[in-house]
Amino acid sequence: MRIDTVEQFASRADGTDSTEQREYTDQLARQIQIEPDPLVRAAIILATAEFRTPLALQIVEAGLRDEDPQVRIACCRSLGARAETRSVSSLADVLRDDEDKDVRLAATEALGNIKDPTAVAALAIALDDRDPAMQFVGVQAMKSITGKDYGGDVAAWRQVAAGNSPPEPPAPSIAERLREATRF
Repeated sequence: MRIDTVEQFASRADGTDSTEQREYTDQLARQIQIEPDPLVRAAIILATAEFRTPLALQIVEAGLRDEDPQVRIACCRSLGARAETRSVSSLADVLRDDEDKDVRLAATEALGNIKDPTAVAALAIALDDRDPAMQFVGVQAMKSITGKDYGGDVAAWRQVAAGNSPPEPPAPSIAERLREATRF
């Protein structure tokens, strides 16, 4: 199966859990098991995520254990696009356990699309990481979920992840407001 064929499958997704949709998902499930090319496997994951059958979610979550990081990244992005609360646990596991930094970053971004308190708590893993890039993406994800802005104050965001309310940041000084008003 080639990528263009896989994309044709994705175009048949209609958001229902019908017999026809299950048949398409079954075909994609069989194909991903025998597909040697990681680019095609990633395309299969992206196509499968378009379907709303129970098997589709299982395929995408199973892909989180694929040997190729690009496939795992496609899985994270697909789960983020679906934004289902039941995916938080799987994404948190990837964030905590995957050895590839790019996969972990994709899991962090995906968690930011899931507007649920469990996703906020899961993002504590990213905030506790020593890597500033991981912390930055974690903060962005937290902003997306909560709608709050504590800037780059990782300690404040850790409090949010723990379920606490950090103190509101002080109002900007007159000099900061003036600098902001005259920015080009």
